[in-house]
Amino acid sequence: MNIFSTLAAVSFPLLEDGFYIPLNWLENFIRIIIEGVGITGIGIIIFTLVLKAITLPFDIYQRVKMRKQTLVMRTMKDDLDKLQKQYANDKTMYQQKMMELYKKNGYSPLSACLPAIVSLVILIVAFSSLNSYSQYANLSMYEGMTSAYNAAVLENCVLPEYDENGAIILGDDVVTREEVREGEGTFIIVSAKAEDKFLFYEYNKDVNHPTISYLIDTEKLYSYKKADIDGLVSEENISIETACYNYVRDIGAAAAANYYHENPPDFLWIKNIWYPDVSYNHPIQTYDEFIGTRGMGEEEVVTKDWKEGEDKPKVKAVMTQAMYENITSKLDVEKTQANGYFVLIILSIGLMVLSQFITMRSSKESNQYQTLNGTGAMSQKIMLIMMPLIYAIFAFMYSAAFSIYMTMSSIIGILVTVLSNFFIGRSFKKKEDEMIVQKYTRAVPWKTAQNDGKNNKKNKKNK
Repeated sequence: MNIFSTLAAVSFPLLEDGFYIPLNWLENFIRIIIEGVGITGIGIIIFTLVLKAITLPFDIYQRVKMRKQTLVMRTMKDDLDKLQKQYANDKTMYQQKMMELYKKNGYSPLSACLPAIVSLVILIVAFSSLNSYSQYANLSMYEGMTSAYNAAVLENCVLPEYDENGAIILGDDVVTREEVREGEGTFIIVSAKAEDKFLFYEYNKDVNHPTISYLIDTEKLYSYKKADIDGLVSEENISIETACYNYVRDIGAAAAANYYHENPPDFLWIKNIWYPDVSYNHPIQTYDEFIGTRGMGEEEVVTKDWKEGEDKPKVKAVMTQAMYENITSKLDVEKTQANGYFVLIILSIGLMVLSQFITMRSSKESNQYQTLNGTGAMSQKIMLIMMPLIYAIFAFMYSAAFSIYMTMSSIIGILVTVLSNFFIGRSFKKKEDEMIVQKYTRAVPWKTAQNDGKNNKKNKKNK
């Protein structure tokens, strides 16, 4: 079938590909770890271990400092007990006298806070970077699907070739035709001789850098896939031209679905690790959900055509709804199945409760005299409730990747707390025992003088 006899054609634009969210050095570090491992969930676990190794010295220093401060606190216990009784009804005066006592004994309740602040800043920066990488990886998945879509469609077309100057080369395997369009210039229409190549392309030869446009030769496609096209016409009650367009679109969509299945963003029971571990969320979301998730639509991307100094387009401008619907049209199952089952959320909350409980028990003595009437203990109980709630909110809002990070971070934190309490406790036990001996074996002044006299006589006799 010669397309130039009737030129029955339908324009078929390819989808924009080659776009990505730019990453900073830390986000690229996360990418290198995860891509190097090959399994996203394992990569996040390794990243968590690396991060914990960085913050471990600060954590250990904080715990040693707290233990030293606890020893100082024990020496002040009797004085603090007196202050609590003396100023039981005057919290302000109690705080003032307590601070004076702290200063006198060299006790600083804030000395152990600086390492914790440094660790917290590192964790916040890491959290932000992991969130940014999650968006990058999620969009990259769709970019890969888009590239697979375009590649599958172009298998049915003779592709343009270029010489060293960028000019298009027309080989022996094509048929060409010129068409003059008023006010636009002269267009070269290029079609393959092969019967199975039912797409062709055209470009304006009067333009220095012509843009390639792809079209479907509907007559050629219909003669090549008559049964399939007729099936679409009768099933969807559409014209042959529309059926041809849908047929080619489905070729791309099937390739996009295959790419997704060959490169699934899953881990264990979670279907898409870049979305929360919840049953009401789906591995492939609706377009509005995709754009709205953590402000994805407002993220800036780098495209193939972007040049330094220009404004970067936003995701919603590059990944349009029509484009999104095209590449996900063969993923109906993934649009309805549960993404997860709340396992990571429950686990992260439970581990945070355990972590807070262990920390509360470890710091019970040092917090005993911070406030009157048990308000310090009440504050700790509030934290025992608030921190897991904050973790829960984050787990519902952010990706399962972040939940994996939180879970691993809590597990490592608990292990570090238990082990450090054990080893630091052993190293400080001797000092603590000496303090107890001094406290309960104090001799009265006259007895001490008598013992000193006896010792002096002994020493003279030995001489």
